[in-house]
Amino acid sequence: MKNITILIACLLAGTQLGCTQSLSPQSAAQQSTSTAPTVIITTSPSTVTAGQSIQLKWAVTNATSVTINGEKKALTGLTLGIPTKSTSFTLVASNATKTVTAVATVTVKAATQTTPPPTTPPPTTPPPTTGSTTSGAPHIHYTDINVGSGTGGDDGNGAYVRIFGDHFGASQGSSTVKLGGNLVTNCSLCSWSDTTIIAQLGSAATTGSLQVTVDGLPSNGYPFTVTPTTIVFVSAKGLDTNSGTFTSPFKTWRAAFNSLTSKDNSSPAQNAIIYLEPGVAVNVDDGRGYNATVSTDLGGSSPTKQLAIVGYPGGTVNVGSTSVANGIHGWGKYLTIANLTIIGGNSAIDDEAGNVRIINNSLSCPAPPSGLGGTACVLGETGAPTDTWVFQGNNVNNTGGNVDKTYHAVYFSSNVNHADVGWNNIGQNFKGYCRSIMFHATTGANLYDLHVHDNVITGGYCDGIGFASVDPSKGVVEAYNNVLSHIALASNPYGVANEVGIAVNSDPAGSSSGAVQVYNNTVVDAGQYATGHQNGCFGVVTAGAGLVLTNNICSQTSSAEPYIESGSENVSGTNNLWFGAGTSPSWDARPVSTNPAFVSTTNFDLQSNSPALKAGSTSKLSATDVLGDVRPDPPAIGAYE
Repeated sequence: MKNITILIACLLAGTQLGCTQSLSPQSAAQQSTSTAPTVIITTSPSTVTAGQSIQLKWAVTNATSVTINGEKKALTGLTLGIPTKSTSFTLVASNATKTVTAVATVTVKAATQTTPPPTTPPPTTPPPTTGSTTSGAPHIHYTDINVGSGTGGDDGNGAYVRIFGDHFGASQGSSTVKLGGNLVTNCSLCSWSDTTIIAQLGSAATTGSLQVTVDGLPSNGYPFTVTPTTIVFVSAKGLDTNSGTFTSPFKTWRAAFNSLTSKDNSSPAQNAIIYLEPGVAVNVDDGRGYNATVSTDLGGSSPTKQLAIVGYPGGTVNVGSTSVANGIHGWGKYLTIANLTIIGGNSAIDDEAGNVRIINNSLSCPAPPSGLGGTACVLGETGAPTDTWVFQGNNVNNTGGNVDKTYHAVYFSSNVNHADVGWNNIGQNFKGYCRSIMFHATTGANLYDLHVHDNVITGGYCDGIGFASVDPSKGVVEAYNNVLSHIALASNPYGVANEVGIAVNSDPAGSSSGAVQVYNNTVVDAGQYATGHQNGCFGVVTAGAGLVLTNNICSQTSSAEPYIESGSENVSGTNNLWFGAGTSPSWDARPVSTNPAFVSTTNFDLQSNSPALKAGSTSKLSATDVLGDVRPDPPAIGAYE
């Protein structure tokens, strides 16, 4: 008889077993009946913890009948199962004259209670510490790089790190900055001011949180990863045949890039930093076909294996030209672009992939082509909605001209979720564009997980912050600690284009839900362009996502600039200060309707007698104000304490 495989259901006493696979059973008619059956039965393992599986296996010869715990079985077979208690398996094999019995047992022990493993892997760096809550304590906002090494730099130490924040003190004195051990702060290019520290990683640096201590008061911690890093230098005095060290630098940025990427074939093998030294020439098209002086067709490979293009301390590093369409343009991920002065004909930065950090750059587009639209001086978009974006500490200035209303200062487009946009200054020497910060998906789903905070924005013909296609039901969308002044200018050449300080839009109408949280902002003189009545401090352009306003100041010059854009729906809130345009909105549960008493017409900090002080709600507030001061209870209304 041919060998066959038979799957049968099995239910052995005291077990939860699955199916049985018989292994080449022989026909009973072929068995010899002159000798006793030969029997083997085993459990493997023979001792288990509750919940673990076992294998029951048997093999019998010279038998016409086989049972296990009374159930008929093939001559040979195995079964996988999960026993719920200690069990004996009794096999009985018989032929015409003989019967043999064999027993196998499994012992089941109770499971030991243990702490379940974490559902997510541990972070690369420990969580940041909170720091002192004492008024005037130092506070770190952000750093230029967040990954580097303590070796491989210009003098035996490692990478430089610029730390930005408040209350560091005018000079170092006895203050310290630590990352595990003390960072190097006495190098020739190191410096210390109340808002910026330039230090260097040394041998004492370890992965953890940067922390500044001034007069015994510790700052919050800022996560930083210390990992092997390749550092190369580009200098006007270098040669592209050099090795790229500080004493043997490259001459062009492209030679440095090629050395790290196997001539543009693969991401760097480990974390990498390209230092562009002051005086280096990066002002012509680099020939990669992207119309850019710096083409980032490759980047790093992970958050701890980045590719950073960084201005070396000691002077200004210029990148780009008005005669080249883009200063920096590309599709590389895991990039950091920091400490550069970047100029573009169309865009200073056109980044078409995420997982990027754009930190502490001066960005300008002073002469875009007449009628240019659908882009911005800084443009970000990606095909991967899981990418992350960090845009911090940049100065977008001297930008615009006779452009279309779809040209903006900063424009985050399709699939830009998970974005942190903070501590930027936008609008100095305004030359003509529509929105200052714009979120709008031209393709794909509406955007979410957006955090716009601590920015100073002035000028612009249209909205100061435009959440033009967002869906807060999918993830937080918020704006806080922003200072917006003289937004939506009367000289608007576009006609009606929505002219609001902070605007929310569902595109198309009704396509999103939830509410955008807007809190602790100061908005002054928003919506000078009154034609069409799409102006005001705040507004909801189309029905869909709502708007919750808490602890904001709206100070207008007259009733021609309303507090809330006409036709706005689903707006609610409490503890806002309304001044200059008449009666406070009826939906505000606890409005303040008094002159906010700013320090001056150009300084929107609060005088000591301001009615905004201690008038805020704790229902929704930022932990610190725009200057990094811890907010008390009760907090102030507006961006400043």
